[in-house]
Amino acid sequence: MNNFNRENSAWCITDGSAGMISQVKGLALAMNLGFTLKEVKVNFPWSILPVGTAPIIEGAFSNLSEFMATKPPKFIISCGRKSVYLSLFLKRKYKDKIVTIHIQNPKSKFEEFDAIISPKHDNLNFSNSYSTNLAINHISEPLIKEDMKKFSSLISDQDFPVCTVLIGGKSNNYIFDNIELDRLMDKLKRIKENQEIKFFFLFSRRTDQNIINKINREFNASDIVWSDENNNPYLALLGFSKYLICTSDSVSMISEAISSMTPVYIFRLRSSKSKNRIEDFNDFVISKGFARELDWKLDEFKHDYTNETVIIAEKIINKFK
Repeated sequence: MNNFNRENSAWCITDGSAGMISQVKGLALAMNLGFTLKEVKVNFPWSILPVGTAPIIEGAFSNLSEFMATKPPKFIISCGRKSVYLSLFLKRKYKDKIVTIHIQNPKSKFEEFDAIISPKHDNLNFSNSYSTNLAINHISEPLIKEDMKKFSSLISDQDFPVCTVLIGGKSNNYIFDNIELDRLMDKLKRIKENQEIKFFFLFSRRTDQNIINKINREFNASDIVWSDENNNPYLALLGFSKYLICTSDSVSMISEAISSMTPVYIFRLRSSKSKNRIEDFNDFVISKGFARELDWKLDEFKHDYTNETVIIAEKIINKFK
């Protein structure tokens, strides 16, 4: 943060995952804050234990020195389980000098945060909590258009209409094995039989190499399977695409796709849990008309989603100004 102004500055703390960075960055931008992205590194056993199980001490962190400041920023914006530990530690250290805002359900110590922002499927109802339909994020029309200029040569005229397929991976909530992959590829092949379409595949860091290899073998000749990890056209493709397909395992990925206002289709992976909050989220966005479940054909449709990140940011600024 150059020209540091404490009252208008933030540390945005995550474990480094793209989805979490999008959420903290999105809120900081919407609050018009100068911000620094920071990654927390948590030692064992805190790295595997639920929050509240072990005391939060200096030894819980391997990079605590990066967060020790005589003059910290006013706002600490955190997202994800590991950052819960650090946000609580910093609040206990700096007390009223900082405002702690946690994105997602911290699952413990709710009253110690100044503000909590979480999707409605988390069912949080506290005096310091704010609920949203989607995960807040940094997606905006100007950002997409800027990236479209950067990748203007990527999509040629003959490639339209484009459908970007955003592939996640196996998680604690979903099974993404060869059976699920075959189901997805069968649907995609049927769609190509039913309509003219060019698929553009992008993968997350959780995607198994086996899945990438199989998609590459099946689709690389006719479609585009992106492999350049250092030059990702993700934002541009939110604008270039006529349709977006997301696997159902990531709330942040689906939220960003919907926020682009491009029609979104969700491929429902097999849930590994009988009670799966992400399934509740997918059911909700489909019922609201923000997305549709993937079938054998893609149609254009519109929805009335309003950018909640800006609305929440305004409420927080007014409360803590």
